[in-house]
Amino acid sequence: MERNECRVLMVYANLMLATMFPMGIAMLSGALRREGHAIRLFDTTFYETEQRSPDEYRLENLQLRPYDTEKRREGLRSVDQMIVDLRAAIDEFQPHLIAVSSTEDTFGIALDLLAATRDYDIPVLCGGVFPTFAPERVIAEPDIDIICVGEGEGPIVDLCDLLMKGEDYSRVPNLWVKRASGMITRNPVRPVLDLDELPLPDFSLFDHHRMLTPQRGHLLQWGPVETHRGCPYRCAFCNSPAQQNLYRDARAGSFFRLRGIEGVRRDLVHLRDNYDVNYISFTADTFLAMPRRYLEEFVEMYQDVGLPFWCQTRPETLNAEVVALLERAGCADLSVGLEHGDERFRREVVRRDYTNETLVDSLSTLEGSSINVKVNNITGYPLETRELAWATLMLNRRIRDITHTTNCFHFVPYRGTPLRRRAVELGFITDETETCHNFKDTVMDMPNYAKDEIRGFVRTFQLYLRFPESEFPRISVAERMDDTGNAAFLALREEFLGQHYQQDQAQLA
Repeated sequence: MERNECRVLMVYANLMLATMFPMGIAMLSGALRREGHAIRLFDTTFYETEQRSPDEYRLENLQLRPYDTEKRREGLRSVDQMIVDLRAAIDEFQPHLIAVSSTEDTFGIALDLLAATRDYDIPVLCGGVFPTFAPERVIAEPDIDIICVGEGEGPIVDLCDLLMKGEDYSRVPNLWVKRASGMITRNPVRPVLDLDELPLPDFSLFDHHRMLTPQRGHLLQWGPVETHRGCPYRCAFCNSPAQQNLYRDARAGSFFRLRGIEGVRRDLVHLRDNYDVNYISFTADTFLAMPRRYLEEFVEMYQDVGLPFWCQTRPETLNAEVVALLERAGCADLSVGLEHGDERFRREVVRRDYTNETLVDSLSTLEGSSINVKVNNITGYPLETRELAWATLMLNRRIRDITHTTNCFHFVPYRGTPLRRRAVELGFITDETETCHNFKDTVMDMPNYAKDEIRGFVRTFQLYLRFPESEFPRISVAERMDDTGNAAFLALREEFLGQHYQQDQAQLA
């Protein structure tokens, strides 16, 4: 049966110049277009919604190699213009549905956009990780009519079909629907999708500049590819375990699943041949959460793709044989989540159960390889102290000759995570606390690890990591978030830039 075309205006509420590519939107667009619907994108990435971008925070804290920030900011538009442009897009496209994709960090941007367009009589759907794990919070907003809990490719097509037929859509699985009376229909989640039946992601929605990402001082054209959906691990700071729980409790299947190799190859070739990408990013939370046979098949397939790629994984997934396979495939950059350096704290609070020796041994298998190793750390967890954070720093010093980039991010208490619940129970945040992104700041209010201690530790992490211990007294002054500390940090920062960005073995991005 032929469908009537439903016009969907997808609003991507993104942080200014944030480089993480919205793979979910490309998947939704592919699903809608396959079924004969039309989609247009309004993307806030190139509007000046903040003073600094996430990458500029990283530059300030020496966690990213300097690049041409002025070039990256070319064409950036004002917040006032953002509202004007959105209204113009609505007037021109005349959508039947406005679909908003938002994370917790960007929900405020989404609400500002919706408030400025509330005079249009168009239903508003909000989907993404935030409404999945804070559905009551999101559906309560007066400018939001529908939310999607869980995967969106199936529900948005069903919704569009029913809209065009003029039929009731309040019983679509995965959707919560608010009626004019305020009554809410909360539907259960549907079974997980077969990833191999999904259409090609639609990247034609995006501006060419949207795929540019800073990498070792250059802007590369990145192309994202999905090999997995979900993650089998149970880290307490991550909401991937909550996705698993959501689908398990609904008896809707396992949220964690692998795509077939042929589907991955199809997407890779499509990106390479149609979008001029020169670098691939694999979006899986833990890329190496796969059977060895699958990895071997992937390596054989990828030989014909011929593009360098980035992926991320955990220390315990690495060994000499796996590293050799990654190198053979063309892995240029590998991010590894260390997250915390104290074994007991990491096991009991972070829920990562491996020893420091396991981590050192695993990363040692990368020594001498052509793969640039990036290590990620987090500080400001509930119950952490400055002394515990120091253990993270000292463990990173043990492996610093292997690593090319070492990041230290602020802990973010995302909804749907065990550590958010723990932070609320301990009184470090409230139920209403809104997060900000992990490059920017901490929202935790802890007597055992004050906000300024966390901020000071993050900004001096690279200095402690790369400078000799004889400089530690000077660096400790730079931890102070006052005029004296700021002056000390600026002086040390200049020394760091002069010394370490001229050394290939210490390139930080």
